[in-house]
Parts: sequence; C-alpha cells; structure tokens
Amino acid sequence: MKLFKSLLIAPAALGLMAPVAVNADTAFSPTTKLKSSVNFTVGSNTDSADGDELHSSYEMKWKATTSFTGEDKLVGKFEIGSGKTLAGGIDPQSSKGGGKTPTLTDLYYQFPLAEDLTISIGPKMDGDQGLAGTTSVYGEPVLLAADGYYALAGEGGTGATIAYAGDNGWNASLNMTAADGDDASKGIFGDDTEDYVTAQLGFDGDGFGGTFTYSDSSDTYTAYGIGGYFQPESIPVTVSAYFDSMDPETGEEDENWVVGVEADAGPDTLGVGVGTQKGTDEKLTYEAWYDYKIADGVKITPMIWTSEDAGVGGEDLSGAAVNVKYKF
Repeated sequence: MKLFKSLLIAPAALGLMAPVAVNADTAFSPTTKLKSSVNFTVGSNTDSADGDELHSSYEMKWKATTSFTGEDKLVGKFEIGSGKTLAGGIDPQSSKGGGKTPTLTDLYYQFPLAEDLTISIGPKMDGDQGLAGTTSVYGEPVLLAADGYYALAGEGGTGATIAYAGDNGWNASLNMTAADGDDASKGIFGDDTEDYVTAQLGFDGDGFGGTFTYSDSSDTYTAYGIGGYFQPESIPVTVSAYFDSMDPETGEEDENWVVGVEADAGPDTLGVGVGTQKGTDEKLTYEAWYDYKIADGVKITPMIWTSEDAGVGGEDLSGAAVNVKYKF
C-alpha cells in the first residue's frame, strides 16, 4: 500500500514543476480570479432542543484561483461564519469555518497530466476533491445529505487525486488524503496516521449518469455508495438518487439514501427531496425549497422541512427558513 501511495503522489509532485517550465518557454502571464459568496439565513424549528425561537446564521466564502498555463489552477479557499447548524438542524449553506476569523479550508493545485487525465495535489484538500464523476445534481440546500454522503466524506488534509474523464463518458478517480497532514508536526501515510482512500467509477452521458464510490479509512470505517441522475430533454425536470452504507470498525452499520427532484416552476427552480440523514436510524426527512433569482448574483431560497421523531420527546421536528445568497 505504501508503494502504491508513493506511485500516486510522486508524479503529482513532479507535476508541480510543470508551470515553471511552461512559463519559461511561452512567457505566459499568470492570471488570478477571486470569487466570493455570502449567505444570510433566518429560520426556526418546532420541537427543537434549541427552542422554537427565530435563529439566524451567516457565512462568507472566498475562492482565489490562479492559472499559470491556462490549463492548470492553484486554488485557495477561505471561510468565515457562525457555524454549521441553525436551530438544531438547518444547514442550507454549511460553513466549514464556523468561526469569526477567516479559516483556510482548501489549498491545492490541479493540472492536466495528459489528455483526459488530471492531477490534484495539495496540503489541504477534501476527500472528494478532484473526483471526475457526477453523483447527483440535486441542490441539497436544506437538510438531506447536509454533512455529505458517507462514501464521499473522507476527511480533508494533505492529499492527491488522479482522475480520468474520457470522451466516451466514462470516468475513474482515486483520491488519498492524510487527515493530519496539514499539521507539519505529524506524518502522512504512515503506520500511525489517519488516512483515507476514495475510489470512484462513473459515467456521464447525454442527460444521465452516475457513480459508484468506495471509501476506506485506515482505522475508522469502510463505505460504499451508488448514485445517479436523469435530466430528460423533453421536460424541465431532473431526478437524482443516492444510496450509501458505512461499516465502522466499532459499532453498527449505517445506511443513508436520498431522492431529490428539481423542476422549472415559474421563473426559477422548485426542489423537493426525501431521504434519511446520517445516523438517524432510517428516520425519514422531507424537504421542499424554491430558488428565486432577484438579480444577477442575488438569490433568495425559502425552504420547509420535517424530520421524523427528531424533536423533543420523540415528536417530529419541522421548520422553515429563508436563505439569501450573494455571489460576486
């Protein structure tokens, strides 16, 4: 396994030198773009342990992307926000930062190694960063899969991904991350480190596609997931479905599934979903939301939901919220 990991990471590390060589030959000037987004959310749950009061949350994200060759990108992401949850479960746009000072959440470099073959490598990247497949096209702005699917939830850290995306629609990816790798005092991919491996095989065709994903943690769990989507040309509707299962080293196996539908409704998009949330013993959650674009870069999303037996005293937990998102 150590030799296999080295074979994956070594060519990626060598590829970091590619932009220098290209710039020397072509005098290409690096270009940098900065994108930002802001979310304001106000809402409340009934029968929540946090009470029925109106709550609010916020987050702001920055993404800086620099290209040295026109085909590569160096990405750095920062986030600041009031936390991942609101009123015991609202998570329309969860913030990794969850603090009142900006937090570096991602730092990686991505470049083409050959035609149809891409490498991503960095000191801080997600367990699903750089995977070539499309598992779902459902927006997931409320509760369902808010914390990510088990098979796609490998903890971020120092990592590398090699991804193939062919012209025939087939794709395959392999990601490896060391959860403690962004701490310089700890090792990576060693006997006593927490490492994650995620392998994925997928297909993206004309209006449909999906993936099979397998994930393994060095000492925590194994998981697999199957997902797919359908986007017919004849009607403005998309359907996505996903199922995955996690088998921990200790404890019982847990399963998670989601079905989500989006459709054009009036000027914008209506979404409805049903499924289970991770660790809820297969209790169902239902949600509905509507994306309404008020201006270029400004979108408002009212949403409602209910989760079986998730409230105080085993009652159903229901709630509503409004999210306003700005992109610039």
